[in-house]
Amino acid sequence: MRRTVALVLGVLLLGIGTITPAHAATLALTPITVGNVFTDGQPVKVGLSTDASSVTWSAADVNGTLVASGSQAAASTLQVAVTTRGWYELTVQAGTATAKTTFAILSPVSTAPVAGLTTNRVGDFESTAEGWTFYPGSEFPGATGSFALDTTDNHSGTSSGKLSGDFSAGGAYVSVNRTLPSVAATSVSFWAKTSNLSFLTFRVTDSTGQVHQQRLTLSGATDWQPLTVARFDGGKQYSHFGGANDGVWHGPAKQVEIILDKGAISGATSSSVNLDDLTLNAPAAAPTTPLGDYESAAEGWSFYPGSEFPGATGSLSYDTASPQSGAQSAKLSGDFTGGGNYVALQRTFVPIDLKALDLWVKSSQVSSIGLRLTDATGQVHQQRLAVSGSAWQHLSVTQFDHGTGYLHFGGADDGIWHGPAKAIMLTLDKSAILNSGTSAAVNVDAVAATTAPTYQGAGTHFGATWNQDVMPLLAQSGARTARDEAKWADIETTVGSYTFPAKFTSYQQAFQSNGIDPLLIADYGNAKYDDVAGDPFDAPFTDAGRAGFANYADALASQYPQVKNLAIWNEWDVNAAGPSNFTPDSYLALLKATYPKLKANHPGLTIVGGGDTDVTQQAWIQQFCQLGGLKYLDVVSVHPYNYLNAPESLGTFLDQVRATIRQYNGGVDKPIWITEAGWYTGAGSAAPVSEPTQAMYVAREMLNVPGHDVDRFYLYDFKNDGINPADQENNFGLVHNEADALGAYTPKPSYVAYATAARQLRGATFLGKEYPGNGLIDQVYAANDGTPFRAIWAASGANTTVTVNATGPVQVTSLYGLPYTLTPNANGQVTVTVGTWPTYISGSAVTSVTAP
Repeated sequence: MRRTVALVLGVLLLGIGTITPAHAATLALTPITVGNVFTDGQPVKVGLSTDASSVTWSAADVNGTLVASGSQAAASTLQVAVTTRGWYELTVQAGTATAKTTFAILSPVSTAPVAGLTTNRVGDFESTAEGWTFYPGSEFPGATGSFALDTTDNHSGTSSGKLSGDFSAGGAYVSVNRTLPSVAATSVSFWAKTSNLSFLTFRVTDSTGQVHQQRLTLSGATDWQPLTVARFDGGKQYSHFGGANDGVWHGPAKQVEIILDKGAISGATSSSVNLDDLTLNAPAAAPTTPLGDYESAAEGWSFYPGSEFPGATGSLSYDTASPQSGAQSAKLSGDFTGGGNYVALQRTFVPIDLKALDLWVKSSQVSSIGLRLTDATGQVHQQRLAVSGSAWQHLSVTQFDHGTGYLHFGGADDGIWHGPAKAIMLTLDKSAILNSGTSAAVNVDAVAATTAPTYQGAGTHFGATWNQDVMPLLAQSGARTARDEAKWADIETTVGSYTFPAKFTSYQQAFQSNGIDPLLIADYGNAKYDDVAGDPFDAPFTDAGRAGFANYADALASQYPQVKNLAIWNEWDVNAAGPSNFTPDSYLALLKATYPKLKANHPGLTIVGGGDTDVTQQAWIQQFCQLGGLKYLDVVSVHPYNYLNAPESLGTFLDQVRATIRQYNGGVDKPIWITEAGWYTGAGSAAPVSEPTQAMYVAREMLNVPGHDVDRFYLYDFKNDGINPADQENNFGLVHNEADALGAYTPKPSYVAYATAARQLRGATFLGKEYPGNGLIDQVYAANDGTPFRAIWAASGANTTVTVNATGPVQVTSLYGLPYTLTPNANGQVTVTVGTWPTYISGSAVTSVTAP
């Protein structure tokens, strides 16, 4: 009885509020969009789980400054009222519980200028006039559905296209299709949103009527996600039928179709998908740097009378009568009645790594003009370009140390082109005048240098343990190439027999579908050959072992023909254990066994190698080159890690490597790629940097690379490889690890800084470097459309103000992608605060930048 009374009393006491312990609310945040990365116009939404009735939230920028806050009732989704581009930390509170995550807002890759591509939007879904047609998959009867404009949801504009399908009565698929304009498209990109589909099927019909079909995997996100078809005659579960029916793409595309499959629906018999911003992408002309549009004398062209052969007279004038482009062309006139051999127009420029030179000429009085280009050594390379007729004629030059009437003088004087180019001269020669005349004129216009844009890339580990669900974030960052591996030991488990694990094929296909050009590494040891102590880094050291590696590399190239760049080993100078002992001569022996075989069987394959020397290994690369190693690779790969220094030290290292290459390669360059470089964050490691510092350094290194004639840059690496803050290998990434408390793949500040720099540099050409004062670096580029922009920062020191002199509006973009426009004052000036972070200044109206 006493026991019963005590229990009742206890229950009553528990019901008194002052005695009941406070309930700690549960609270968890999860990404809805992959990695919490959003683009302009996308609402920022985060998955929310709590048993509290409401939550409060606040968002701070990278400096810790509060930018927004709010509250809402408990729900499965938290919507954050932030729309400005940048990186942010989100803090959410429910009662006494607190949770944090990070998010980013970027400019969209799908609408940003893309190097080498032109875009044609064929799916705005703003009007039925676009001609999209619903199809119920009639060959498999039973399905019903519809396609209509949806004004309640969109990725851009005011509506999207909504495809719905119901399979409760049977059927296999429904689809929407449209015929296409005549565009030589090589890829398609679009946005999709669905609640319960795991994939979409994509079909494109070529000029023969052949249908090419592949499957596009969806991420599982319920918000808008970007999809790209980077190859029409390949991809996941590729098939083809009709027309030529040969599995080969015959452009141009005639029709596109997007399919909602019954098999893609999870837990239901009906579904829908919203589509928006479907774009055809076609190759554009290679990036060019204008050298002569002759719209202004400010370009720096001048007349030269060929003074070493006295007597000629003439002039350079600007002719407004029928220019090839713009408002005027250059007119070069020469009169040789008093003697002389030639007259010319000429100019110097910031050194440019020419791949080709294009120009337009017009004259009915000469049979040719002369072209002289001065290389980096001061050597002049001269050739004649034939001219015929009286209309404008397009001339293109791709070899500078050959050609009709070729000769050379000055500088190295060896008849070998040593880029970059630093001056040009176009000559009107007396000997080229028709009918033995003594005077003539020639018009010139649209002189342009074709250059190789720097590819921005990142290191990945999909060939090891990474899950491919992070792949869309890699593409959205602006990276257009990635470096990964397919280990020898995983492929040749029985001597002479090669099997390729599904993960290798899968991630290569994912690269293709996301528009990523891979650099594949053939690497590491194989216990079937030259194994000493079971160390996976034991390198081949016998002829049999090296032949085995060569056969494996050849099989790898055959298996993945979409791979155009293959690296031989990773960091031989530190990862070639065993009797090979990391030495240059042992690496050269491997290259001698591998390079000829690969080139014989895959002549278009670019072979990347060189031991991946870091800043401490200059003696290694010198010995390798001295032994003749440069004959057995196409690209020299380097890993210029230097954790204790700012990125500007990169230049000295690259200059040393380039000097070594020239010393042992007859004075001729070979391409240099940076295939690993980066800084790690964290705590307790030897030399970590803060996350904002990592962001700043990443951008500065990306901006430095084009100025040192490096064609590719791979940041190491894309994702944090773990969650231990004291392990440097866990903290190099641009995004967090999938197990991180902040959420799977959520961005670090460096992700946004990388994405901003990649968008600025896409297709850009480095033009030169200026030093406006106060320790500032001002690097000048031409964007893909030829318009100039600048990146300005200080290698060290305090913030300062620069004066931008301009004749019109100036656009300024921050390290984290926030753009704003300034209008010059009455003196034609605006002021911009800059510091150790890069600031981007663009606008054709900008004439100069000065500092106090």
